[in-house]
Parts: sequence; C-alpha cells; structure tokens
Amino acid sequence: MTILSSAIILSSSGLNTVVDPSRIAYDPAKGVADLSQAYNISLDETGLISSRIGDVLAQAGSFHSLYSNGQVCFAIQERASDAAIVQVGTDLSLSGVRSSLTKGEPMSWTSVGEDVYYSNGFQNGYIKGGISYPWPVGSYNGPDTTQVFEAAPVGHIVAFKPGGLMFIAEGSTLWICHEPFAFGLFNKRSGFVQFDSKIQMVCPTAEGVFVSDAKATRFLRGTSWFDFIQQKVLQYPALYGSLAHDTVDLGDLGISKDGTGYIWASTQGVCLGLDNGSAINLTENKVNYPQGYTSGACLVTDTHIIHTVEN
Repeated sequence: MTILSSAIILSSSGLNTVVDPSRIAYDPAKGVADLSQAYNISLDETGLISSRIGDVLAQAGSFHSLYSNGQVCFAIQERASDAAIVQVGTDLSLSGVRSSLTKGEPMSWTSVGEDVYYSNGFQNGYIKGGISYPWPVGSYNGPDTTQVFEAAPVGHIVAFKPGGLMFIAEGSTLWICHEPFAFGLFNKRSGFVQFDSKIQMVCPTAEGVFVSDAKATRFLRGTSWFDFIQQKVLQYPALYGSLAHDTVDLGDLGISKDGTGYIWASTQGVCLGLDNGSAINLTENKVNYPQGYTSGACLVTDTHIIHTVEN
C-alpha cells in the first residue's frame, strides 16, 4: 500500500532555497511555511498565496531601460538601424523624444527637479517638457584659479545627489561636478574617485553615496570629493542596472519606525542601503542567489520589491 500525504499551506513567509526542502519547518496548526519553489505566484502582506494576474501586451517591439520618477516615464526602443528615447504616456502610448542613439546600450537616468538627465556611455542630454536638449556646458565665473574645467564626461551611469552634486561613472572613474548644480563643470585633474574596475552602481544618499564596482560595494561618506571617506560595506558587487528608482519605506520592512532606504540586487541577494551608509542583505539567510549574472532590475511598488537578474 502506498500512503500519500500533503501539507495544507494556508499562507507563506516567503521563498527559502537555503534549507533543504525536506527540512523546511511547517506548523500544521497555522498552516504557514516557507516555499522551496515558487512559480508565477504573489504573496501579500499577510502571506496569502495567489496566482499572478498575468500581463497584457501594451506595445510590440524591443524595449529596455524603463524609467519613471512618478511624473514622467521614458524607455529605450531598439529599432532596425538605431535606438530611440520614447516617452510612455499614462495610456501606455509612445511618443518620440530622441533618435540616432547607439543600439544595445542601457540608458542611465536621474531626475533634477522637473528635468531628467540621461547618458548611455555614448550619448547624453536632458529632457524637459518632453523635449531632449544637449547636456549643459558650464562656464566658470568664480575667483581666479589655475584649475581647468571641462564639459561633463559621457558616462554609463549618472546620479544626482540632492543638494546639487552630479555623479557620472565612466568606466572605473567616478566624476563629481565642480560645484552644486554646475553640471557642465568638471575638474578632471582632481574631481574624481578611482575604483579598481568598472562601476556597476552609483546610489547617492543624505550622508554620502554608495558605489559598487565589479568587485565590491563601498560607501563614500561626505558631501564632496574634497572630504569623502571611503568604507567597504559589502564584499560583493551590485548587479549593473539593478538600483531601484524608488525608495522603500523602512517601516514596511520593519527596519525602523520611519525613514527610507535604497534597494538594489547584488550577486548575493537583494540589498538595502540606508542614508548613514549601512548596507543590509535582505535575502541571504533564505535565498541562494543564482550565480553568473551581471545585471538586473529592481522595482519598488507599495510594500513589494520585484527584481530580476540577467546575464
């Protein structure tokens, strides 16, 4: 005789690929257990398991580098002979912003007030009112100086820090603009921080900026390149392109009563960065992250963090 048994799982505390499936704890009285595998399901705040609602094709074509700051939304559309910036309307319609971009290059975006600055390592600029303009060219008007100022490098990552600093990653170099909101004035002799390998992520916070190259994640504490104090906070790197554009409420995560944090995916799991430079891996105790991935994406929506990884 073959006897079959099954556990009735009423809710779940999430995915767990660290513990052997046969040893995942289960409380039959509560019907709550971790899941060793999960496919096309959603968990709400109470742990209720439900099927994902699915998706509907809004626009056919090849798109990537989706960005929204809550007011406007842009994406890169790959076309036969070039790539283009398109603005995505609230009805999911598309309108052209800029064409003749280099094909296959991820776009980095950052908002400064109502303007959105962008750069892909080959072309850059900013968008205002749905129109693309060239990146600003600065003009130095301060005291006499022997310093030489140049136009902004065309980097593969751009990131704005509230207070006026623009960070531009070009290869393994992190450039910082000369003075607040002087996005066209860069001192290439001293206004930079050099890393060991290509920069994967730049995440400004109130007290500094998280920077990951291809080897590790560091926090530069300070307000400018004059006084940055560098500290390694994670022994592994962020996945390129995985920094979420939206912050996460620390109260929803149970970290503190108030405040916000910054979410990205790393080679070892989903990470949370705090304004003070602390970095926490949220998934390392429950999820063995797949290896061999170099890039990804994260989305914060309500109390959910959705992320993907890719080669």
